[in-house]
Amino acid sequence: MSVKMNKHTIIVIIASVLIAGTVGFTFLNAVLAEQIQFTVTDQDDFRYFGLINEEKILLCNPTPFYTSFDNFQIRMVYEKRDVGKLSFPGAFVAPNSNVTKQGKFTTNAFEEVQYLSMHFDSMFLGTIPVRIDPTKMIIVTEIQTKIIGVIPYTITNQYSALEFWEMMNSDKNTC
Repeated sequence: MSVKMNKHTIIVIIASVLIAGTVGFTFLNAVLAEQIQFTVTDQDDFRYFGLINEEKILLCNPTPFYTSFDNFQIRMVYEKRDVGKLSFPGAFVAPNSNVTKQGKFTTNAFEEVQYLSMHFDSMFLGTIPVRIDPTKMIIVTEIQTKIIGVIPYTITNQYSALEFWEMMNSDKNTC
């Protein structure tokens, strides 16, 4: 009888380890998804106009672990209303590497977004004077993943238009 109990004990221990490993891995993936960096795909500087038209971005995993996410979005908010959203499908990113993702830009006001993009690009380059208050545009990034495969988890960051511009043009990204 003790032999059967030992088999059951071993099965319970193995199942517990597998469950704990799965739960631990998904929590680790959520933490690692917060470390994902993004920048432009080519050697040129970042431009809002390029982002909404080319719809490509380079996602980087600077950690020594694999990470994944279900969806990545960059939302443009002007005067507290969404004016456009660039969505990227999920990705699996190897350790210390990057992946180029093609997104899809959606908006109900494409002409307005084009104008704002060109204006902010020119304003931040210093080629035109400030005519629109740059604090009225906010960029919101969202990385969505799941914990234990079912619990949605979203990492949200908010930037002013200038902060996002500077971050995308920064050499600090490890991409």
